[in-house]
Amino acid sequence: MTKIINAIIVDDELNGIENLQSLIVTFYPKIQILGTAQTFTEAQILLESYDVDVAFLDIQIGTRSIFEFLEKFDKIDFEIIFMSAHNHALEAFKFMALDYLLKPIDIDDFKKSINRLLEGLERRYFANNAKELIEQLKLEKDKFNKISIPTFDGYEIVSISSILYCLADGSYTQLTLKDNKNIVASQNLKYYEYLLESFGFLRIHNSSLINKDHITRISKSDGGFVVMDNGKKLSISKTRKVDFFKSFKIK
Repeated sequence: MTKIINAIIVDDELNGIENLQSLIVTFYPKIQILGTAQTFTEAQILLESYDVDVAFLDIQIGTRSIFEFLEKFDKIDFEIIFMSAHNHALEAFKFMALDYLLKPIDIDDFKKSINRLLEGLERRYFANNAKELIEQLKLEKDKFNKISIPTFDGYEIVSISSILYCLADGSYTQLTLKDNKNIVASQNLKYYEYLLESFGFLRIHNSSLINKDHITRISKSDGGFVVMDNGKKLSISKTRKVDFFKSFKIK
């Protein structure tokens, strides 16, 4: 990528700003640091004054959260790389293409993050996910007991344990909850497979992802299927059958 990338750094610690500046200048000279900010006011001025491609944002600015600042934007048209001195366990967001750096910043992690950024800027992959990531990060304090589901007109906040299964609906996903409420999400099923697999969700078919805590019956007849808490019968595909039965120690 030959284009100069315009960046800002928002961090209330001068040492953190200087360390990141040093990494950028050393390894990625095509990233131009337009300015740095240690307060929300300074950050606002930078964003209003420049056409910013990427903002490196510390999650905690003084006693306030960076999310307070970001929520003021109707539209976020710059990429975001979050930073924090604390491990916020954000593995669930890695595939969103926006990234997170643990401070002190590891050089290899930094390079991986910037390489993702460069690739993303070329195909404009990040832009549609910035708002969604912010909504997800706000739920980190709940240790991911809940997730925000992007819909056509906003977000639905649901408990992960309340999700029975997810079904592919073209490029969208229909999530069915314990109360039989259905939510159509504006993300595909692969997205939810990555997001939920660490919470006990299993992909049993190209078109279905299930919460194993809500399975009431497993059958090997009719090619293999499961019955969910609400009585829904879902087929297990031939290609996934062996791994599925093995996960339940079924021979």
